[in-house]
Amino acid sequence: MEEVYRLNCFVENVPGVLARIVGLISGRGYNIQTLNVGPTEDGSVSRMRIDVLGTAKVIEQIMLQLRNQVNVIEVSARRR
Repeated sequence: MEEVYRLNCFVENVPGVLARIVGLISGRGYNIQTLNVGPTEDGSVSRMRIDVLGTAKVIEQIMLQLRNQVNVIEVSARRR
């Protein structure tokens, strides 16, 4: 059953990271429902909150692919 999951990602604050992450998710046919990006207390790290509709298996696969990205520091997910 598809549900909305919120992915919380901490990423390096460098040009192109947002485009690569959005491309990774949308390029595999998954729709991003909401996307928020903002700074953290550490200026070299940004936090991304991404809401994606999918099954638990789909979200697990997206998380594995995100963790393989060079500029991704940490990824977690929860159902909304």
